[in-house]
Amino acid sequence: MGGKAAMLLVLGFSLIFLVMGQNFNTLSTRSVDNFTDYYSETVAHNLAVTGANLAANKVFMDKSWNNGFSNLTLQDGIINVYVTNPTGSHTKIKVCHKPNTVAEHTISVDPAEVPALLAQGDYLGTCGGATSADVVIYAEGIYPPPAMSSPLYPPDTASVYVELQPSNFAKYGNFYDYMNHAIPATGDTFNGPFHVNSTMRTWGSPVFFGKVTSKGGLVMYNTKNPEFHGGYDSGVDQPRPWDTTNFRTVANSGGFTFKDTTGLGQRTDVEMEFKDNGKVKYRSRIFDGSATWTSYKTVNVSSLSSNGLIYIEKGNLFVKGEFKGKASIVVTQNGVSNCGNIYQTDDLEYKTNPLTHPSSTDMLGLIAENNIRLQYNSDTRHHDIITQASMYAMKGDIGPDNALVTNDHVLSSWRILGGLIANDVRVTAHYNSVGPYEGYRFVHEYDERFLTSVPPYFPHTKNYEVVSWYE
Repeated sequence: MGGKAAMLLVLGFSLIFLVMGQNFNTLSTRSVDNFTDYYSETVAHNLAVTGANLAANKVFMDKSWNNGFSNLTLQDGIINVYVTNPTGSHTKIKVCHKPNTVAEHTISVDPAEVPALLAQGDYLGTCGGATSADVVIYAEGIYPPPAMSSPLYPPDTASVYVELQPSNFAKYGNFYDYMNHAIPATGDTFNGPFHVNSTMRTWGSPVFFGKVTSKGGLVMYNTKNPEFHGGYDSGVDQPRPWDTTNFRTVANSGGFTFKDTTGLGQRTDVEMEFKDNGKVKYRSRIFDGSATWTSYKTVNVSSLSSNGLIYIEKGNLFVKGEFKGKASIVVTQNGVSNCGNIYQTDDLEYKTNPLTHPSSTDMLGLIAENNIRLQYNSDTRHHDIITQASMYAMKGDIGPDNALVTNDHVLSSWRILGGLIANDVRVTAHYNSVGPYEGYRFVHEYDERFLTSVPPYFPHTKNYEVVSWYE
C-alpha cells in the first residue's frame, strides 16, 4: 500500500501541476493579448487625437481649409481626417460615416473616396443629429494598418469628433482695440473676459475677475500691482470685422430695415422706446430737406423683426425703455457724415433683470459703426442711468456725451449690465486724488449669460474656437 500510495500521490501532484501550468500558460497568453489590444487601442486613439489637432491647426491658420488627410502614415499607423467647412475651396460630398455599430457622424469627403466608404456600410447624405457648428472635423486613427494586421490581430479604429465655431464678441465684458484715453486703475473692478488689441495698461491695483488677454504686453504704472484672478495672456490678436453686407442680407430676410425710401441715400434717424409688454414705440425721419418725423407706431418687437435683427442704414438711433425679448439693433454710417451712432436717451433695461432672475431670456445687442453715447438731456443729466445690453462700437467708443462727463459738476452713476466692445476707451468722469467728483461713476457688471448665449446676429470673431471635442 505504501508504494501505491506514493504513486497516487505523485500522479495527483503531477495532475495538479499540469492544470496549474496550463492555467499559467493561458494567463500569460491572455496577458500578452490584453497588452497587445491595449497597445493597439492606445496608438489608434493617439493617432486620432493627432489628426484632429493637425486639422484644427490647419483651420485656425486657413479658415477655408477643408482638404483633410487621407491615409497619412504616422507611428506605423494611419490617420484619416474629414473636414466639413462651408467656406472650403474643395468640392466635397456629405456621407453618413459609421465607424462602428453605435456611432455615426456626417463627414465631407472627396468624390473619389465615396465608393470605399459606401462599401463599408456608410451612406450618402447627413446623419440624424444636425450641428450648428461652422466647421466639423472627424479624425480616425487606425492601428495596425491593414498590411500589418491579421485575423487574429485586426486593426483598431479610434475616432475624434471636433466642432469649431467663431467666438462671439458678446462674451466679452470689455474689449478695446486701444486704451488711449483711460486705463484700469486702483478702485476699478472688472468681471468677464477682458481683451485689448494693443498694449494692456494699468494704474495701481485694478481687479480683474475674468481672463485678461492683450495683443501687446503689459505696462503697469504707479504701484504696479494689478490683480488678475482669471489669469493674463499676451500675444492674443483678435481682429474685429465689420460686415454690413451680411447685416443687410439678414435684415431683408425676416428682419427690418430703416433707410431712405426716396432712393437718394439720405440720413435716416430712428427713435425707439421699448415697452415692458414686448412692444416698441418708434418713429423715423429722413433728412431730405424737411427732416420731418413720422407719426409714432407701436408694434410687437417680434412683429417688427421676426429674426431679431433691426438695421438702420446711414442713420442714428435714439433709444430708451424696458426691453422684453431678443434683438440686436445695427446702425451704420456707410459713407454719410454724422451717422452710425446710437444715443441712449434714458434708462434702457430688461423687463426681467437677469441679476435677480438668472433664467431671464431678455437679451439686447446695440451695434454702432461709430459711437454709442449717453445723450445729454433732462432725463439723463444729474440722474443715475441704467444700461442693460451688450454694446459694440466699431470705429468709435462708448460713453457719455461731452456735457455729461462734467454733468454740471454733479456726480452720478452709470450702471451697465452687459459688455463694452469698442475701438477705444472713453472717460466717463473727471477725477481728483480721491476719485471721480463729476460726471458718471462707471459701475459695470458682466452678464454671465453671454458666455453661452448672445443677442441675435451679434458680431463674431474671425478666429475659430473649439466648442465640442468628443472622443
